[in-house]
Formats: sequence, C-alpha cells, structure tokens
Amino acid sequence: MPTTAPPPTLIGRYELLTRLATGGMAELFLARERGLAGLERLVVIKRILPHLADQASFVEMFLREARIVARLSHPNVVQIYELGHEEQTYHIAMEYIHGSTVRELLLMSQASKVKVPFDVIASIGVQSLRGLHAAHELRDLDGQALGLVHRDISPHNLMCTSEGHVKLLDFGVAKTTTASVEATYSGNLKGKFAYLSPEQCLHEELDRRSDVFAMGIVLWEMCAMRRLFKRRTELDMMQAIIGGDVPRPSRFRPDVPAALEEVVMRALAVKREERYESAEVMRRALEDAARAEGLQVGERPVAAYLKEVAGEKLEERRATVASAFERVLTSDERRRLLHMTGSSSRSKSMLGHEDEDDLPTVVERPGAQGATLTGDRGKTGDVRASGSMESLPGVDLGGEFPAARSVVMSAGDGRSADDGDVDAELAKPRRRRRLGVALVVVAVAVVAIALGWVAQREETIAVSGEPLAIGWAPTVDPSVLQAELAPLHRELERATGRPVPLVITRDYADLAERLTRGEVAAAVLPPMLYVETQRRESDIELLALKEFDGGTSSDALLLVRMNAQITKVEDLEGKTFCLVDRFSTSGNFLPRQYLRDQGYEPDRFIGQIHWSGDHFQGMRDLIEGKCDAAATYSGAFLSGAEYEIPTGQIRTLAITGHIPQDTVTAGAHVSKEDAELLRRSLLDFDPRQALGVNRLGDNQRITGFSPASDEAFESLRKVIEAERLDEEGKAGDADL
Repeated sequence: MPTTAPPPTLIGRYELLTRLATGGMAELFLARERGLAGLERLVVIKRILPHLADQASFVEMFLREARIVARLSHPNVVQIYELGHEEQTYHIAMEYIHGSTVRELLLMSQASKVKVPFDVIASIGVQSLRGLHAAHELRDLDGQALGLVHRDISPHNLMCTSEGHVKLLDFGVAKTTTASVEATYSGNLKGKFAYLSPEQCLHEELDRRSDVFAMGIVLWEMCAMRRLFKRRTELDMMQAIIGGDVPRPSRFRPDVPAALEEVVMRALAVKREERYESAEVMRRALEDAARAEGLQVGERPVAAYLKEVAGEKLEERRATVASAFERVLTSDERRRLLHMTGSSSRSKSMLGHEDEDDLPTVVERPGAQGATLTGDRGKTGDVRASGSMESLPGVDLGGEFPAARSVVMSAGDGRSADDGDVDAELAKPRRRRRLGVALVVVAVAVVAIALGWVAQREETIAVSGEPLAIGWAPTVDPSVLQAELAPLHRELERATGRPVPLVITRDYADLAERLTRGEVAAAVLPPMLYVETQRRESDIELLALKEFDGGTSSDALLLVRMNAQITKVEDLEGKTFCLVDRFSTSGNFLPRQYLRDQGYEPDRFIGQIHWSGDHFQGMRDLIEGKCDAAATYSGAFLSGAEYEIPTGQIRTLAITGHIPQDTVTAGAHVSKEDAELLRRSLLDFDPRQALGVNRLGDNQRITGFSPASDEAFESLRKVIEAERLDEEGKAGDADL
C-alpha cells in the first residue's frame, strides 16, 4: 500500500522546506512561495521565536527591521516580500540570495592562498555604498528624513550574488536618529565590536558617517587580507579604534593602488568631520580612484572572482537547495545553505566550520606563541597584547571592565597592545610614540566615562530586586568554574537588572537540593541530574541548553592510561574505575549503561570505585595510578591540557554515549516572569558581542545558550527508568 507524504508545513502562502538556523530571537527557514499559474520562488522566512512573541521589546525590534527594509527598494539592499502574522507570532519573508558573504569570500581567498583583486574590492565597495546611501536617505511617508544608521556594517552583512551583485543585509540593529519613534538615544552598544566607529565606542550621537567608518574597515580588510581592529577583548578593540591605530593596508600588501588606499584611509579618520560626509560622496571618490588606477568596476569582476574561489561550493549549495524540494535535509546540508550574515554569530557557513578568525590580524593573534610581524625593512618585532584583560591575573573578562588596572599593567610593561615593529607606522610622529601610554590612559579614561565604567570596583552594574542566584555543580575544580563563569553572571546581571549570584555547590546532590528548596533560582543541571530532579519535582522549568563550542551535546568517554595494556573493555573486568559523582551522567551513569550494553553487570564487572568528585580530578587520578579507567566527557578531556593535566598520557578506550549539554533549569518557586527574564537573558548572551571572545573559558567553552526541549531527554529518561525497574526487581528477588 503506497505511503502518503505528510502535508507540507505552511506559514501563510509559504511552504517550509527546511529549518536553517535558530538564534536567540528568531528562527530561519528556507521556504517556497507558490503563486498563480505554477509560479514559485525561493524565500527565506525569519520568524520570531514563539516564546518571545509576547515580549514587546523583541517584537518591536523585529518589526522595526521589517519596516525599515520594506521601505527600501534598491538593488543593493536585500528585498523583503512580506511581513506576516501567523500562529500568534510574526514572520518576515525575504529574498533567498544565492552567493556568499564578503566574510566567506575573504576566508575562501585565504584558504586558496590568493588575494582579492583590487577591481573586485572596488566593485564591492561601490555597490555596497550605493545600498548604504539609499538606506541613509530613507524617508517616512510624510517625506521626513529618518536619519537611518545601519550600525552593523561588516563583511558578514554584505552579500555577493553569483551574478556579481552586492546586497546589504541585516538591519536588525539599525537606528533612526531623527524620527520621533526613536528620538531618545539608546545607551547600548550595537554591532560587532571590531567594526564599531569611534563615536559608537564613546556613546556619542551617531550619523551616517559612522557607517562610512565601518565601510572603511571592510575595504581595509579586503585590501590587506587582515583583521584591522580584532583584539583579544572588547576593551582592546575600542582602545584601538578611538586611538586611531590604523596602518596603511600597503604595509601588508605593497601593491595596493595609492588612490584606492587614500579613499580607505580617509574613511577611517577618527574625527568624523575628516571622513567622507556621506556614503554617496565616498562612492564617487572610490569610482574616481578606480578609474585613475585602471580598475574595472561593476558586476562582472565580482561574478568572475566568486566563480573562481567559490564556484564548487556554490554548485553544492544549489544542489542542496534542489534536494530540499524532495526530502528532509541533513544537518550538514542545512549548514551548507547558511551564510555568515551576522544574524547568528554561532552559525556555520558554506565553508563547513564555525565563523572563526582565520584571517591574520594587525597584532599577534590570541594565544600565539613567539609571533612576529615583519616590517618594510625586514625587521621583526615581538608583538604582545600586554593591555589585554586576559593577561591580568585575577581579572575577569567582560561586563564592567576594571579599566584603571588594565592601564596600570600596560604602563608598567611599557607597551601598548599594538607594540612591535608595526608601531613604526601606527605611531607616525615620534612624539606620539613617546606618549603612547599616556594616549592609552586618556583613551581608556574617556571610554570609561562615556560608558559609565567605575574603576577599582568589580560590582559596577546597577542592580536591584530579589537575587536570581544560579547554582552550578562542581564538574571541575571550583576555582576554574569561578574564574570562567564570573563574566557570564555579570552579563546576566546587566541583562536582568537583578543580582545574579554564582553558587558552586558541594556536589551534584547538593545542587538539586538547593534548587528544590528554593535556595537558588536556577541550576545548571547535568542531564541525568535534570531527569532525576524533574522526576521528584515536576514543576521545575527547563530554560535553556548550554552550548559547548557551538554544540548542544557531547560524548561520554572511558579513558585509560596510554601505556596500559588495555585494548578492549573486557580487559577492565575486576579493575578500579575513577567515577565522578553518582549523579554524573558521563562520569557514572553512561559508563555503567555502556557495560550493560556490552553484556556485563556493572556491579560485578567493576572491581572497585574511586570517587574523584570532578572530571579533572578523575583524569589526574587515572594518570597517578589510583584507578585503571576513568569516566569523563569530551569537553573535560579536550580542555584538560589547558589546566596542566597531561592528557597525552591518556587515551580514549570507548565512547560510552552521546548526551545533551547541561540544562539551565528554574526552580518551581520562581515566578513565570522571573523565569522568562532569565531565559531571555541566557538566549541573548553572545560572548563575542558581550565580552569580545569566541567562547567563555577554556573548560566551559560556552558559546551561548540554545532553546531547550524536554523531548531531548526522553531517551535518557527511558534508560534511567529501565535501570531503576531492573534494580527494584533485583531487590525484590533478594528479599525473596
């Protein structure tokens, strides 16, 4: 009997083909619009997440983006087809663009060991500036200029189509500066820190010249094939921006045409009155420069270069789109359809990896050892980020930076974050070189005043109301957790306006007890502990899943010493196991279940248990010979070397299971309003935007938090329940 295909999922007149991504505020779908007489076209549906549909601030931000772009009808701006409302939530239907972002183009050029041709750079610049000028000139229905500022111009938000057209994307944080709807200036920094203008860093009023500065950064990076203002922390980036640390791109690529370079450098003037007064004026200057240098400007150079470096990838993407009409796509195929658009900083691109900083930077890359930069005269200079907050012992990243202490460290070391041979160009007059530290002090002081930072104090965020304490299990050394999680809690205090104390409990059971007794508002529960706690307290509420390096799941591992004569699981019969805690999923439950799956009864198979207490200690105990095997999870094993655990001395014998990441769960006593406040703040947290780092901590490696569904724990719940029934059966037999 033939099977009937399930009916398609519809949003309005759009048939959803596949979900592309889920971010903190919205989800993206590839969809097909079906019209009359068989006409159809591909679209992208951006839909606000259902649990945010009744949050006025989120809805207004979402609708504002739709209203702005819907008014823009320009070939160099992404087109919106419809703003709709279905099933109690809003959605935007926009054009699907077949091509790549400038960010992808740069990374693919880097991977191919080629540099973006100058006619391509000029062509992308000219088209982008056309679209940007159209946005700046936008008016309301009464003809009043809106004074629109995009605020997020970056390589992620410039899309090159396969035909060579360039389109400006993502008006999610755009701001109108003259319309009454937004006449009051928002005090929040918007945009990516490495692409902010000096006036954004200083929280000054913005105008279109702020976007001109950001376009200057994009063009500089295409010319030099380097990141201009990327540094280890957001403070370091803002110091570089307001300090005018801009070498000429020809320092890194000597063949940059002089006229093109002059356009770029003028756009990057720290004082806005020294920049181009508008995107249109800059576009004309760029066209004049291209003409003077004999560069071809138009769609053809862009299309030809895109085909050269991305042709194969684009064909794969086209084939994947065709497949979406016929079947459900795999996760890898869905990633292949994503662009680095900035809509989700944790999304993956056609390149198949995270949006990493593969391009070199002007200064030493974070974590590089012995890195040097070569100057024009063949010299090399040591490049150190001594002003980086990460270099200060005992200083937490992010939140309210203790600015004065960072200045003291920079002054004591005698070098700024950009010191080295490259400073011969950065410093320009020798007098500035002698006064470099003083300028950094002044710059930080200005930023500190403008942003309201209070030096010499860590509790600088204004909070009030009942605390929303969050408890954490001691999965690794409490000192490690304290150092890595303090910046997150400060950002949550900023987001909620409430105190968010960090509580590290005695053990796993203590964490569950504190949650159920109401001593903490929420707890970060490992999977098994979440299932067990929910079984006893059904009213607890799942808020989010912690992301580890962008993923929401991990592997449970069984480790042995490298030199041990143990090659298979049966070799461990009667041996000592280092287990973490009886409520640990990867450190106790999953290895036991794995043994059952292999046909062994754990209590008989395991000779002795050594309870290590946390995952790091379990690996240390294994290396020291206190046991023959240790149970842990992939994250602890991957980061162990960062905490002086010689992981080269141990190896993986078996993967004992695959589990969701830890949950953030609110207690039953927490009000729905407070639970939603915590959920929203967690889902909004982005370490790149908040702290200027790709991930939070070398152990926790938090890249954000994702929406969570209790269904993800159903299989684990069934296995736990089966084990419990089995144990009860054995106990009953023993009584008989």
